[in-house]
Formats: sequence, structure tokens, C-alpha cells
Amino acid sequence: MFKAGILLAVSIVLTGCATSRSEIKLSEPSSAAATKAAVASKNKTVLLREVFDERVFEDAPSSPSTPSLGFEGSAKSTAEIKARAIGRKRNGFGKALGDVLLENGMTVSQVMRKNITTSLQEAGFKVAANAADAGEAPIVIDAHVKKFWAWFTPGFWAVSVGTQISTDLVVQNKNMPIVINIETSENHMAVTEGVWIEDIDKALVKYRSEATGRFMDMN
Repeated sequence: MFKAGILLAVSIVLTGCATSRSEIKLSEPSSAAATKAAVASKNKTVLLREVFDERVFEDAPSSPSTPSLGFEGSAKSTAEIKARAIGRKRNGFGKALGDVLLENGMTVSQVMRKNITTSLQEAGFKVAANAADAGEAPIVIDAHVKKFWAWFTPGFWAVSVGTQISTDLVVQNKNMPIVINIETSENHMAVTEGVWIEDIDKALVKYRSEATGRFMDMN
């Protein structure tokens, strides 16, 4: 009975606005990279040409870690909604409810472009936004976002929030892409919009750290 009460309490906290669609604003990557960009220790320029969102959404997936959408469902959702979707709310029993979207005007591709750019700068590269600014013989990279999703798993004592980010970074004239795949998990008593922001921000910090290390070995 006591455990059931705890679960009910968690459920009530989770379901307050769980059926609605939330929009959140993630933190910007640290500006510390801008200082390093000014020096560009590697004396090389990277053209981050395209960032493709290649995530696959499903209707009623068996795992909450698979992207899905409420309301009209994944199959009928617009491309604009899918481009902004980063999580799905659930009640205390794990039933999928409302969606978690990036703020209006922001997409997963834009978020990843900012974070990959920051990682390249931290690794000592100058990053060009377009071919006109890239100069001669830049390193050309296309980013393919395979996963960017946050989900939670309810429990008696806490809610576990997981976030996964995975990209294939295709470097022109290189045989193999740079594959970066990170996952984080945090426990909370309740999942609010602030928790979504906090946990996804932590995952992006981990992604940038991994990416920076990989870029330091890139020539």
C-alpha cells in the first residue's frame, strides 16, 4: 500500500500537464569556444556543410527510447513538428502522452549544428558557415543525426530520464564517418520542463566532450 501511494504521488506530479505539448529552450553551448576559435590552433578551416535529421519516428513503439508523437501520431505529423520533437511525456504508469518540442523556430538540426561547431572550435579549428567563407581546401563535413531523444521510465521511488544522441559525421575524402553515440540517465522525483532542459543539456555537454576529443585527432 505504501509503495502504491508513492507511485500515485509520482504519477500525479507527472500527469499535471502531461497530455499537452511542451516547448522548451535548451542552453546555448559554452561561449568559451569562441576564444579558442580566434586562435584556431590547427590553422585549418572546417566547412560544416549540411546537418541532416535522419531520426526515425514510430507509432506506438515498444520502447520509450524510440521517437514517437502524440496527438495526430508520427505518421500524420508534419515535418516541422518532427524536426522540433525531442521527447515524449508519460504518466506514472508509463503511458505515452504529450510531446516535448524545441521552442518554435528551433530544430534538432540547428541544435546539433551549434554543438558540433562548438566542438570543432574547442578542438582548434576555424568553422565556416558557408563555402564562400571557407577559403581554399577546407575540411568538409556533413552531419547525419541518427538519434536525439529523451524519455523517462517511471518507478516507485524516482523517475529515470534517459537521453541519447547519435551522429555520423561524414568527412569528405575519408572512408569512414566519425560516429559519436552518447547516452545519459538521471533520476528525479518528478519530470518538469526544467528537468527536460537540464538532462538534455547534460547529454549535449557529454556529446561535445566526446566530439572534441575525436576532432583533435582529425587532420
